[in-house]
Amino acid sequence: MGSKDHFEARRDFRLIVLNGALFIFAFSFVRPGTVLSAFVYQLTGSNLYVGLTNSLLGVGWFWPQILISHVVQYRHRKMPFYRFTVFLRVGWMATMTLLTFLIGGAHPRAIFWAFLFLLFLYTSSGGIAMVPWADIVGKVVPPEERAKLFSLRQFYGGILAFLAGFLVKYVLSEESGLSFPYNYGVLFVISTIFVVLGLWAFLLVREPVHPVPERKNSFWEYMTNGPRLLERDPDYRRYLLARVLWTFGMMGIPFCVPYAIGKLGSHPSMAGTFLSVNMASQVLSNLIWRKMGSRSILTTGTLLMSLGMLWAGMVKFLPEEARADGFLLTFVTGGAGMTAINVANIAYLLEIAPSKIRPTYVGFVNTFAAPLTFVPLLAGFLVRYISYPSLFLVSSAFGLASFLTTLTLSKDRASRS
Repeated sequence: MGSKDHFEARRDFRLIVLNGALFIFAFSFVRPGTVLSAFVYQLTGSNLYVGLTNSLLGVGWFWPQILISHVVQYRHRKMPFYRFTVFLRVGWMATMTLLTFLIGGAHPRAIFWAFLFLLFLYTSSGGIAMVPWADIVGKVVPPEERAKLFSLRQFYGGILAFLAGFLVKYVLSEESGLSFPYNYGVLFVISTIFVVLGLWAFLLVREPVHPVPERKNSFWEYMTNGPRLLERDPDYRRYLLARVLWTFGMMGIPFCVPYAIGKLGSHPSMAGTFLSVNMASQVLSNLIWRKMGSRSILTTGTLLMSLGMLWAGMVKFLPEEARADGFLLTFVTGGAGMTAINVANIAYLLEIAPSKIRPTYVGFVNTFAAPLTFVPLLAGFLVRYISYPSLFLVSSAFGLASFLTTLTLSKDRASRS
């Protein structure tokens, strides 16, 4: 590789890291489990609508990927498709923000349904963008650099998200002087600005031209080819199984804070401590993940997640005065494990995907995983009939199963042509 090519490769690498860090930062101001849930609850007073909103986020992200993957599969350049979604995503975000300021205070129910519809369109646009984005990253970043790429995105994004938490707290506090829903409107404005900057960073990446399949299959042929890929590629099949298992392994995580406050006697203010410990674990663990291969990261991450849930289920056996502080270990292991999975998830998928049909691999596996977005709702239903510790132990068992499955994956397999 010449000096010019090396310079451009490093430049593109840094732009993709910047793209991820800015998106994580932007997402911090509309985080589903905290900010967005609080906004929807204040609008509607309904936990059902909160759950509906969080589930639709996942559905919107996954459903279009199998469709767009067929379209972009045979195009030498995927950036035009990504560029098209930039206008869609910015448009939906700007409209959500504008409506919040204009009618949010006077018509809370109307703004909720409009907001929900626009949010679904925004995440669907993100799902469309995901396939060309992943293919471009796969073309630009060599396999041995991908785990490092995703860990750096998480590392810098985590630092920015940690800082964003202080701004979110101030804007939503009485000290800001902003009343509802205008305080949330301000957060949406900030989020939109950094979404624009994150999208712009990726648009600067120079996409190379790689070979694509010479014969274009019909959509029906394309649809039937997906299951055949699972049959022919053991790593692809085992990766999907591991992904299903670790999703169920994570289903106890949203209930850790309610358990600590409701059952272990932690003060509600400890939620801030749990969040800080979790974020610090995420950021610092990236210093380790960047030095490992994607399969090794997945294996370590699923094990840590399983151990975190196991500890959450067993902490009740500690002396009563030590339970609240001892529970912090759950957020240390959970934060590191979740980050490892986030880092290696796409990195490993790009590693095993043949370059010519990379969009197919990405689109199909994400569509197959779409029903998993309802796992948190299932856990919420389940916890009404079993105890919190029992839910954590069930989660730990699924996490252990995912760990054992990742051990069967090929280690650091180079992307095939």
